[in-house]
Amino acid sequence: MTAYGNRGGGPIRRVLFCLLTLTITIPTMAQGPEAAYKGRAVADVIDDFRAQGWPFAYSTGLVTDELIVREEPAAGNAVAIVRQILAPHNLALRPDEGMYLIVRGRSADVGTGDLLVIVRDGRDFSPIERSTVSSIPALTAAAELGPGITQYAEVAAKTYRLDVAANGFKTKNRIVRVAPGQTNVVTVELEQAAPEIETVTVSASRYELSRDLSNSLYFFDQRTIQTLPDLGEDALRAAHRLPGAAAGGFSARSYFRGGDETETGVILNGQRLFDPFHIRDYQNIFSSIDSRAIEGIEVYTGGFPVRYGDRMSGVVLMESLDLTRPRHNEIGLSVFNTSLLTAGVADDGDTKWLFSARRGNLDLIIDKKYGEPKYYDLFGEVSLSLTADTRVSFNGLYADDGVLVVLESEIDEIEQARSDTRNAQAWITLDTDWSSTLSSSTVVSLSSFSNHRTGATADIEKIVSAVDDDRSVDRYGLRSDWSWLRSETHLLQWGIEAARGEASYRYRGEAQFFELRAIFEAVPDSLSRDLTASPQGDSYAAYVSDKWRVLPGTVLEFGLRWDRQTYTDLSDDSQLSPRFSILQALNPSTEMRVSWGRYYQSQGIQELQIEDGVTNFFPAQRADHIIVGLRRQLGENHSLRVELFRKDMDELRPRFENLFNPLALIPELTPDRIRIDSTRARAHGVEISLDRQGGPLNWWANYTYSEVADRVDGVRQLRSWDQTHAFQAGLNWSLNDWDVGVAMNVHTGWPTTQLSLVQDGVDANDEPVFVAVPGPRNASRHPTFASLDFRVSRQFDLRQGTLTAFFEVSNATNRDNVCCSDYDLEQDDNGSVFLERSDDYWLPLLPAIGVLWEF
Repeated sequence: MTAYGNRGGGPIRRVLFCLLTLTITIPTMAQGPEAAYKGRAVADVIDDFRAQGWPFAYSTGLVTDELIVREEPAAGNAVAIVRQILAPHNLALRPDEGMYLIVRGRSADVGTGDLLVIVRDGRDFSPIERSTVSSIPALTAAAELGPGITQYAEVAAKTYRLDVAANGFKTKNRIVRVAPGQTNVVTVELEQAAPEIETVTVSASRYELSRDLSNSLYFFDQRTIQTLPDLGEDALRAAHRLPGAAAGGFSARSYFRGGDETETGVILNGQRLFDPFHIRDYQNIFSSIDSRAIEGIEVYTGGFPVRYGDRMSGVVLMESLDLTRPRHNEIGLSVFNTSLLTAGVADDGDTKWLFSARRGNLDLIIDKKYGEPKYYDLFGEVSLSLTADTRVSFNGLYADDGVLVVLESEIDEIEQARSDTRNAQAWITLDTDWSSTLSSSTVVSLSSFSNHRTGATADIEKIVSAVDDDRSVDRYGLRSDWSWLRSETHLLQWGIEAARGEASYRYRGEAQFFELRAIFEAVPDSLSRDLTASPQGDSYAAYVSDKWRVLPGTVLEFGLRWDRQTYTDLSDDSQLSPRFSILQALNPSTEMRVSWGRYYQSQGIQELQIEDGVTNFFPAQRADHIIVGLRRQLGENHSLRVELFRKDMDELRPRFENLFNPLALIPELTPDRIRIDSTRARAHGVEISLDRQGGPLNWWANYTYSEVADRVDGVRQLRSWDQTHAFQAGLNWSLNDWDVGVAMNVHTGWPTTQLSLVQDGVDANDEPVFVAVPGPRNASRHPTFASLDFRVSRQFDLRQGTLTAFFEVSNATNRDNVCCSDYDLEQDDNGSVFLERSDDYWLPLLPAIGVLWEF
């Protein structure tokens, strides 16, 4: 294989190329017909011209030794002669930045085309040597024409995703449609990567789920997030597949390593989102973030750096889609959503935009007698380069819900609720490179949230209740993050944050209990609450972090964070959080990470527990994490990861749960509602993960052994989402235009509490009086949870763009996974009173279909 390359800059190269052409053309034209070419090998003729300085480049796989000059070419310069001798062999010349590339001519097979990938340095347009190109679907073997020039011959005419990488540069992806019968050329300009110390991850328990996922839990980079069979194509539901995550499948939220689901923060484009969920009053079923609009998801299930604070368990980081194409549009339609996305880059490359709109379709599918869950969301981003070193972006996220849920509509058993929610968030980010080593990112934000919930139950045999809950929150924030690369081995980061919050609460709730619900132990047979609150106050934060490569295989990271809130009942509610992590490379294929840190979580001004009768704020909760992780690369495609963790939680604020039915429509107005005053809690466990990446078949599997328990009045009680054993596995198979994804989840059943009848004397007629007495909290368990999900999709090439159709099924075996229990008083034939228990379940078999048109 031979090749020719030129390392000069773009404009200079073009001038030299023109001068070279003029210089060599004159003597070459003078050769005239006396130079005999017929009968010689085509490659020999081209090599002779190359020896004279002509910049021809070709692959010996394309210009083989068997190709012979069939006819004597007419007189002309080298370019004209080479064109003539190539034409009979269906080959052609393509000029490109000072070179003449020999490519395949127009193909007679209209089902295939050639693809030429040219990789350049974005700074001076010089070729990048030793670049690598991977594609989805996989391409045939490539020929290297020169530095940064790769040719793929006779590939199927369809759409491909290319991932282009090179040492010292940021990986870039491109979507390319190969037109049949043509040589299709794509030029990719790579940007210089940040120094290694900036990108190395020292903390343990970090997982990266890119928008282009394979079904591996570590560093997903080969398949889109849609290949995971997750309900509603929801970005946050992908985190359910991570080791250490617990989820019933109904909510889009996750419990990470025993922590409550509210202990995880969600950050989009550098801004922590305020309550980013649809149907928030009924289990937060979907997130308000369009998975098609984001580039990827990075998840910390613990041990996260100090720049992320005020959360005790985990952080989910998302970045919006970064396109390199001038225009990209999508229209999607599925059982769950109708979506529109448009994005692009201006011709000068200085302006980028992205707009996404989704409308939920459940209200069009569900029978009106069960309610009308209407919701939609909008996201937009516009990014502008003010100077070569300064960029400003404008972001906005808006979600609107008008949800009516009806569980019973009979006149004597009414049970329904309505929730109207509006959530608007906007932020402006200014990124500045002050020098080659100093940079900053400053964010100004505004969040405005309002929620009005009403509901009623009217079952005179059980409960009559009503609720009117109205709340609103406005929050203004300013944050500035700085980074100083002191050397190639030393990175210093720091930042400050300030926010002002104002909230308004108005809550009215009444309930009266009958039959069994009227005889719960220590529960009055009726309750009434009429409460208001108008808190306001500020929160502040500052942090500093020092990352240092002390040895070639050792990186240390120290961090210290300070937080303070002014709206709690304490005169000075401030917290100090030290953190430390170390990365040690044991050998080229094995890394060990150790993280220790203290994490605080304040009660947000929007989190007042007024529905449960609490009108004061509590001090910040605390958790101490210690994590030891080992990761080993097993050959080229396999990797093994083992992590041991322990999380000690203290200074916990009270939380409220329903003992028997966590999915109650108006949970705070039921007799099984209890207050848990836990003084401390502990979670610990081990996670083992194995995955394979590369080729058409990718798979992953993980096993977690863990336990999480509260200490309540000196008694150890399992948390309601404890799962001793958990196993998850999945695979993705890609062949040509087909993608098949399968995922399974099996774990120990979650804890539950038993209810029993206890006689408490007799009445005036000597009839026994019973009391409903809950047993020890969470001393029993539901049966094992198991779910099998799958998704199959097929891509079709259209005259304009591509169409992807998919079919997926959640809980494909339709297994009854118990979530809750309901008790009723019954009498047997002898008139004896007993408890009858019935179980409710998590999600049943749910099929879904959809299409996505990209153009």
